[in-house]
Amino acid sequence: MIEPVADRHGLTILPIAKSMLTSTPIIESTSVEVAEKLCELANDICSLIQIKPFSSLYQSKQILLPQLHRLRYVTASSRIRQQLLAKNFKDFHGDELLEILDSTFLENHESSWLTFSTRKEQRSIHPIRQILLIRFLYGSFQSFISQLDKKYSPFGNAPWPCLNKAADHFRELIVQECQITRCSDTGRPVGTFFCECGFIYSRRGPDLSTEDKYKRGRIKAFGHVWFGKLQCCLQEGLSYRAIAKILGVDTHTVIKYADYTSPHPNEYVREPRKNVKKQSKPSANKSGLYQRVDWEKRDLQLSWNVEEECRKLLEESDKKPIKICARTIGKRIGRLAWLEKSKRKFPITMSILTKYLESDAQFQIRRVRWAARMMKDEWPLKRWKIEKMAGLNPGYGNEVLDEINRCIALTPIAEHLSSHGEGEVWVH
Repeated sequence: MIEPVADRHGLTILPIAKSMLTSTPIIESTSVEVAEKLCELANDICSLIQIKPFSSLYQSKQILLPQLHRLRYVTASSRIRQQLLAKNFKDFHGDELLEILDSTFLENHESSWLTFSTRKEQRSIHPIRQILLIRFLYGSFQSFISQLDKKYSPFGNAPWPCLNKAADHFRELIVQECQITRCSDTGRPVGTFFCECGFIYSRRGPDLSTEDKYKRGRIKAFGHVWFGKLQCCLQEGLSYRAIAKILGVDTHTVIKYADYTSPHPNEYVREPRKNVKKQSKPSANKSGLYQRVDWEKRDLQLSWNVEEECRKLLEESDKKPIKICARTIGKRIGRLAWLEKSKRKFPITMSILTKYLESDAQFQIRRVRWAARMMKDEWPLKRWKIEKMAGLNPGYGNEVLDEINRCIALTPIAEHLSSHGEGEVWVH
């Protein structure tokens, strides 16, 4: 039985809603199932009125978006699967209930109230419609209320496993520190995990199963334990491929760090090169004696410099993007001639550089993201403004246009919530 509740102004609100739901025209024209749903909705309104502050409902998106992630309504690029959401939403509530509450919509229409409720909009959504969406996502309004004060943990709670294959505690749950950031490319949460052995790794979330916590994305630091194991393997005379398997990295990584970790790199004897058709021309040093060029060592050093410079260009988020190409990297590290005329002598360097090279479309997409970040305080974002700041000429591809539309639609939830008060416009 629902008891009358007075609002902050002393007005008895619930009996009005109750009398509306028990009126003769509604009872006679609705099924028992719909009548029960209307009574449940009245209970939800009662619970909503008792929430203090009342604006809690307008902070619902802080919880709705993670729940949409959990229910697989969000793609890897942080887009809502609107058609699937609309179909399942209608199946859950039924057309009859939605018609009574004046909340019907077209499934494929981009301006429906359900579409606006899952992304940033310039208009508020009516509270009853928000309650309908909450009941669909959480099963009940009470489940939603119970999670208002819960912190969203896309990677679960500590401890997390250490994924350092060189450590004795590999895959053991000993990591206590995790920093969560947001991926600028996909909008998904990124967790960076710090172990006491010095190993730091990251991965994109959120975790959808218990096995996801054992997936490793990018290694940000190897740590002293990893380097100690590398030196032991080198001293045992193991091959680079065998060491890579033990340490859980690729062969190029082992080659890159082998000379830097050993106290006397020249002590390690490399296998003789086969099928060498032409000997390298000796070069003279200051003493007038000739010595052969160690191209392998030079290749390793150059690959380190190239990769470091490529990462710098990608991490300069506040500066206007510069396209990553062999000529640009060569000029920045002062080795343009090597990259243009001696490519065959630097196989490791060229393989690493190839991973970072950008096509025209990829570079345009990176400029679009940069322009959107520079205009993060502007709303609504305009397509022509992004094109102007990103320096796009007419005729760019569809993938660039899709990225522009994604940047326009993707906005921080907190910013939206702080800029909207209680809804005043019923969206049709």
